Amino acid sequence: MKRLAPALTTGLLLALLTACTGSREEPTRALLAVGVVTPNASTPSQIRFFQTSTLQPGNFDPPRRVGSWDLDEPIVTLLYRRSLEEGGNDQLWVLTPGRLRRYIANHLTVDDVGTPLLDGGFDQALNVDCARGYLRQGEGRVLLVCPPAPATPPRPIEEYHAWIIPFTATALPSPIDFRNPNLVRLTAPVRLALGVNDQLLYLTPREFGRFDLVTSPAQRVLDSRFATSSPTDLILVGSQGLGLLDDNDPTTTDTTLVTWNLDATSEVGVFPDGNIAARFFARGAPPVFVLGTGLARFEGGFQLPRETESGLRRTLPYRTATVGIDQFLYTAADLDPPTLLVIDLTVNISNALTTAGVRFSSLGSFQERITGLAFIPVE
Repeated sequence: MKRLAPALTTGLLLALLTACTGSREEPTRALLAVGVVTPNASTPSQIRFFQTSTLQPGNFDPPRRVGSWDLDEPIVTLLYRRSLEEGGNDQLWVLTPGRLRRYIANHLTVDDVGTPLLDGGFDQALNVDCARGYLRQGEGRVLLVCPPAPATPPRPIEEYHAWIIPFTATALPSPIDFRNPNLVRLTAPVRLALGVNDQLLYLTPREFGRFDLVTSPAQRVLDSRFATSSPTDLILVGSQGLGLLDDNDPTTTDTTLVTWNLDATSEVGVFPDGNIAARFFARGAPPVFVLGTGLARFEGGFQLPRETESGLRRTLPYRTATVGIDQFLYTAADLDPPTLLVIDLTVNISNALTTAGVRFSSLGSFQERITGLAFIPVE
């Protein structure tokens, strides 16, 4: 082991799913980076790299762990970015409660993960508590958000901390100023993402908007019925923003999907559904919900896998997930020991998914938990 230095419209989804039909090509050579928080005080967390083909349904070999990197703080989340520039570095961004680090991922293979190397020396102290933080990739930047601890009533927007960081930054830029008149008026809690041209997208219980931090924001006001809801996730798919709103009613599991094409004159699409406790989207496309109670895909409606055919318990919660270019969903089930669930997305999740398209694998020991996943294609 090496030691490191100190979570749509029907037409859109059908387009995304077009490539997910028919027979498979040769297996994609890839690694799954798994962020694991350990109970061992001397090694608070690890990034464990597994060969993805050994995790998938239909493969009966044990998961093949290629290597591990030790971290000196618990891992909050991971983000992989593949460089589109010739000669540029592929990157693995690693968020801990107190630091953001960016590692070179070009040298990773299915046989060796080598020695961890910082990309451009990027190892930045945040000087805030980011234990509930998240990362979102944009066109040329990464968004880091460190929300305040949950509270009743919610903490004001001024207590959020966020940075829009160029892919090649050597230091943290100035943070987003939430005292900006266009932002300080927002109703917390808020969920943030990056939109087209890396504009800031925001979703609150009352507004769905975009803001370039210079001109006046464009936004749509949400229906008053969402005033007591909490946004739990926000992503950009193509040119469309997708958000999730939880009703905060402990007696129900109702979740609402909201969609907006980011045009200031367009209405927000609202897709309510009862008994679906959605909390986060899996990274990648097509959008797959990682649920508080079970798992579903949205294709003009929430599609739930059948428990009897798939073996997936409706009450099983999931912490994090990613969709690989190999058309598998990799998601961490909230079990002890930490368990990875891999689902074949080439089949209809609600009608055709059976136990043959699902695989559970234990990737750790008792009291450990998976906090981040990143799919990494390798040569």
